Amino acid sequence: MKTKLLLLALFALPLASFAQITTETPADSLARDSVGQSTATQDSVAPAYRKLNVYPVAYYTPETQFGFGVKLVHVRKSKGQFPDDRPDLYSPTLVYTTRKQILTALSADVWRQHNGQHLYGQAEYNNYPYFFYGIGNNSPEEAEEPYTSRTINFFGQFDQKIFAKVFLGARYEFKHETLPEIQEGGQLAQKNIIGSEGVVSSGIGPVLMIDSRDNNYTPKRGHYHQFSALFFGKYLGGENNFTRYRLDLRKYMSGIGPGVLAMQGLFTFTVGDAPFQHLATLGGVNVMRGFLEGRFRDEDAIVGQVDYRFPIKGRIGGALFGGAGQVSKRIPDFAVDQFHLAGGAGLRYRLNDEGMVVRGDVAFSKEGMYIYFSFAEAF
Repeated sequence: MKTKLLLLALFALPLASFAQITTETPADSLARDSVGQSTATQDSVAPAYRKLNVYPVAYYTPETQFGFGVKLVHVRKSKGQFPDDRPDLYSPTLVYTTRKQILTALSADVWRQHNGQHLYGQAEYNNYPYFFYGIGNNSPEEAEEPYTSRTINFFGQFDQKIFAKVFLGARYEFKHETLPEIQEGGQLAQKNIIGSEGVVSSGIGPVLMIDSRDNNYTPKRGHYHQFSALFFGKYLGGENNFTRYRLDLRKYMSGIGPGVLAMQGLFTFTVGDAPFQHLATLGGVNVMRGFLEGRFRDEDAIVGQVDYRFPIKGRIGGALFGGAGQVSKRIPDFAVDQFHLAGGAGLRYRLNDEGMVVRGDVAFSKEGMYIYFSFAEAF
């Protein structure tokens, strides 16, 4: 069994239970309108707020060797917003490695109408190494083959509050990827797998979200549930016709000891001629820590994850976590005895008053030990 060391410096982002609606007395300074949006008296309006933080990024991986870069985090609130309005966040990231690889990203998370309207988007250009193991829940570790991905990614999402904590919106995704380096004689070199010659995909579809978290970045209580159905097609400029359904269920609970219990159920189902880049995967910095990113992939996936996050001292905190996941070609193929297990522990450091954190996690699975450094919690 092979042990690998993976150090990453990356950034972040139904069976749903609805949050209870809080009843407020006339004496409260904040009131709610008919769709749950805030109205306020003059003394409840917060002043304009802007803060820019610059964070250096340095890491080493076997694939990239040394990587160096910078991440900027700009947090702001406009004049006239209320104290409980969520802040806007803009964050560019640039990393360059000693093997001449590049990771760049620009993300924006914008809230308007006193948490009633949400816009979220991200654009990326990456030249980065990955491993491909084949498709299926039992792909062998010895099937590992390296490849380099040169990718332009973009997604944009708009959500409008329609009732209490319920949002309805739409999402668009675009990917243009080439594979300039693949392993000679490997599975991708056979050109039999969809996406092995690169991919251009374009998809759009509806999003339903329920969000009652008390904080965007380190919630202590509430729910975050999201269902999306994205339809990718040639009619949108892509090369393949397929559909991806995704259900992300999260719950956060405090009061269990000194920390916060965070739980996630993630369900992904793909229909049609999906390139391997769009299949459901296990592994990586956010989904099933303890396996290499994309270690297992297939049309469908089920993942369950649990974190227990607790304070240690001041801005320093800790976490214990575990997960179970499985991929399959069809839903009936899922089996109780076919889940992959992983778990571990880590440290957290709170970067700002908004609750953003940087984390370091040590995760273990049947395939060895992995170490992750990342901005933001896994979920």
